[in-house]
Amino acid sequence: VKSFQTIRKHNVHKTATPIIPTPPAIASRSRALRSLPPALETLVNDTLNSDRKIVVVTGGVLSGIGKGVTASSIGVLFRAMNYRVTALKIDPYLNVDAGTMSPFEHGEVFVLDDGGETDLDLGNYERFLSVSLTKDSNLSTGKIYQSVIERERIGEYLGKTVQVVPHISDAIQEWVLKVAETPVSRFSKQKVENKDVDHQEEDEELPPEVCIVELGGTLGDIESMPFVEALRQLQENLGYKNICFVHVSLVPELGSPPEQKTKPTQHSVKQMMQMGLRPDFLCCRGSSPLDPSTVSK
Repeated sequence: VKSFQTIRKHNVHKTATPIIPTPPAIASRSRALRSLPPALETLVNDTLNSDRKIVVVTGGVLSGIGKGVTASSIGVLFRAMNYRVTALKIDPYLNVDAGTMSPFEHGEVFVLDDGGETDLDLGNYERFLSVSLTKDSNLSTGKIYQSVIERERIGEYLGKTVQVVPHISDAIQEWVLKVAETPVSRFSKQKVENKDVDHQEEDEELPPEVCIVELGGTLGDIESMPFVEALRQLQENLGYKNICFVHVSLVPELGSPPEQKTKPTQHSVKQMMQMGLRPDFLCCRGSSPLDPSTVSK
C-alpha cells in the first residue's frame, strides 16, 4: 500500500502527454489489416484499390431452394449494366471435386474448358453470364483442406499449430479474392481456337468488377461453418460497402384457404445473424407473390 501511495504521489505532478483518439472504425480496420498474412493483405488491398465488389448468396430452411439460379440471375443484372462479372461456387462437402460423385446423389457433373469436373451450377453461370470459368471457380472443403495440408507439409507455416481459424479461414479468403480478380474470357476457349468466333470481347483480359459467390448447402450445417466464419472475416477485412449478402429462403403456404408462413424465414435469418452475418437482401421462394402483410413481417 505504501509503495502504491508513493508511486501515485509522484505521478500526480507529472504532466500527461495528450493523446489524440483514433476513430473506432479506423482503429479496428488498422488492427485487422496488421494481423493478416502478407498474401491475404495484398489481395485485400488490391480488392479495395480496384473497388471490386463481392455478392454472397446463401440459403436457408432447406437445400435445393434455388441459390444457383438466384446467383446467376444477379449476375445477369450486373451484366446488363455493363459490369464484368465472374462467379465462384462453394461446396462444403469433403470431396475434392464432383468427378467421383454419383449423379443420382449430387446431379450431373459439368466439365469446364480446362478439364475441371465441377458442380452443375457452374454450367448455369457460364450460360447466364456468357463466360468461360476455370476449375478454381469451384471450391470444396476437400480442396481447401488439401491446399492447407500441402502448405503445412512443406513448412510454410513455420511449425505453427495449423487450425481452422486462422489458417483454413485465411486460405478460404485468399481463394475467394484470387478468383474475384482473375479475368474470365467471354467465350469458350475451344470455340476461339476453332475460329467459330470472329472476335473476342475487348475487356476479356481485364479483371472482373463483381464476383458472385454461392455458398452451397444450408446455413447451420456443420460442414459449412469454416466458410461462414471466413466470409464473416472477409466482410470485416473488406468493409461493409464492398461485400453484401443475399439470403434465399422459403415462404410456404399452408391451410385452406392458404396462408403464407414467415416463421421459417424469420428463424433462418436469426440463425444467420447468430453466425455473424447479416443479410442485405432476402430472396423469398413461394408458390405465389408475397402479400404486403408477409413482407412487413
